[in-house]
Amino acid sequence: MADESANSSEQTVSNATITSFASSAVTSLSTAHHFISIKLTHKNYLMSFVDGFHPSPAPFLPAVDGASPAPNPEHATWFQHDRVLMSMLISSLSEEVMHLAVGRRTSREVWDSIEQSLASVSRALSLNLLGQLQSLS
Repeated sequence: MADESANSSEQTVSNATITSFASSAVTSLSTAHHFISIKLTHKNYLMSFVDGFHPSPAPFLPAVDGASPAPNPEHATWFQHDRVLMSMLISSLSEEVMHLAVGRRTSREVWDSIEQSLASVSRALSLNLLGQLQSLS
């Protein structure tokens, strides 16, 4: 029993230290977009968060022996990384499309909203151009 409480205390200290470090790192990274001017291209837009390759882990670990479910540390880490990415993504938007990010909770939702909206505009412009080309004699 004493070993369990010692391990629990060690885990609490370790988790608190990690959480504190992660929070300060996220704070630093979330303001980094003001100093970095990286533009999205066809080579870098498929980041694993926005393309769905790295989905959110479950927020809670499965309950064991009737205990209540514990928070999943992987979810907390994923959430912090997604927030940083979302901040960088939103900072790269022009005022014309900024409204597409409103109400979105994840970087993937922001990306999907932008992609759907801008893709439909591009298709409409392409169809208009095609119509003009076909009408040329």
